[in-house]
Amino acid sequence: MISDTNGTVAAWQEGAANFYDIFVQNAFGNFRDVLEKVTLNPMMGIYLSALRSAKATFDARGNPTSLPDENYAREVMQLFTIGLNELNPDGTLRLDPNGQPIPTYTQDTIMQMAKVFTGWGFANSTENATANVNLFRGSPGNYIDSMMLWPAFHDDTAKAIVGGRVLPAGQGGVKDLRDALDALVAHPNTAPFISRQLIQRLVTSNPSPGYIYRVAQVFSNNGAGVRGDLAAVVRAILLDYEARSPAVAATATFGKLKEPLIMTTALLRAAGGTSNSGRIYIPNPEGSLSQAALRSPTVFNFYEPNYVLPGAVAEAGLYAPEFQILNDTTAITQPNFYYGSIYTTRSATDMTQQAVGLNLAPLYPLARTPAQLAETASLLFTAGTMPKASLDRVTAAINALPAGNGTATANDIERVRSALYLVLTSPFGATQK
Repeated sequence: MISDTNGTVAAWQEGAANFYDIFVQNAFGNFRDVLEKVTLNPMMGIYLSALRSAKATFDARGNPTSLPDENYAREVMQLFTIGLNELNPDGTLRLDPNGQPIPTYTQDTIMQMAKVFTGWGFANSTENATANVNLFRGSPGNYIDSMMLWPAFHDDTAKAIVGGRVLPAGQGGVKDLRDALDALVAHPNTAPFISRQLIQRLVTSNPSPGYIYRVAQVFSNNGAGVRGDLAAVVRAILLDYEARSPAVAATATFGKLKEPLIMTTALLRAAGGTSNSGRIYIPNPEGSLSQAALRSPTVFNFYEPNYVLPGAVAEAGLYAPEFQILNDTTAITQPNFYYGSIYTTRSATDMTQQAVGLNLAPLYPLARTPAQLAETASLLFTAGTMPKASLDRVTAAINALPAGNGTATANDIERVRSALYLVLTSPFGATQK
């Protein structure tokens, strides 16, 4: 949601890490709580320019001299909650009598919502800080604590916001913000819109309308009357028939391309990747992987959920989001990056070294049994889904390498590294089914 391509975000790494922790700490919490934490986080305030957005000012003739910033007001609807067009409960588009999509909001809605987010600035612990209007713009940067409201800069007029709801005048900025977020979460679009994207990230790029509907129903009500229970939603996604059926998994339309950053993380976790210093230092991963944590080129992420890959995938009417960052160049640089990660050797003497290397010792005993080594690599990187024909090809490639004596000889190490590389970069390692 934020990116350190923004200079201020990049300069305050602790603040960016604190923002990331919202999702680490609340991954199985409530969506509404996450949305408020994101909205009031100062790094989001900086990135989407809601920080220090103030109510409109006017000249003597009544002409506006400044207006509230509209950036966050637009994106909190378009990207974080309801999306651009009205949806049915199964995620399909609702259409007007002319067969056209129905927008969820208008420019006037954005302008009204922008008023909601006025008056929020850096947190300041000074007693009665908000009584000093100069501190709204002059308060020192606080990149950790949630933004606080300066009432003098909040637009306290009535606001006709999303879904036709009207916020009454004079109820204050805190109530305005909470009511607006409540309206967004309660909007009928939010459940299918968010559910579809979570399914895309966790299971498959092209979930059926039925799959989206079932998950959206859990988002709307976890069975105990709670809306937005993310633990229940994730459970519904992963335990759904479409996520667990071998028959569905075998269809050509099921699954997704793995994100290169996720593949790298999987490699390091599976093979004990670390450095002597304990710091996982991987400079400029976006150069090879087209991805780096908190470094998407825009608020729209590294790729779009509705990206269509030209050719056969497009002709089949399928979406392929992660393919948007796979091109002629990255198809080479990504495998090269994995190769470098597998073949990096950590120093045996320099304990301050930051080079990230793997711990392959547990796999060395398998070097003399290539078939077992190939199956183990498949279990680590394809969840054991690599078909026998492909396993046989990996086994043959390992057999063609010189054999060691079952200990950590150069030959054994090369066999293990080759097996990992061949499986990880195979079509079965690169995709999730």
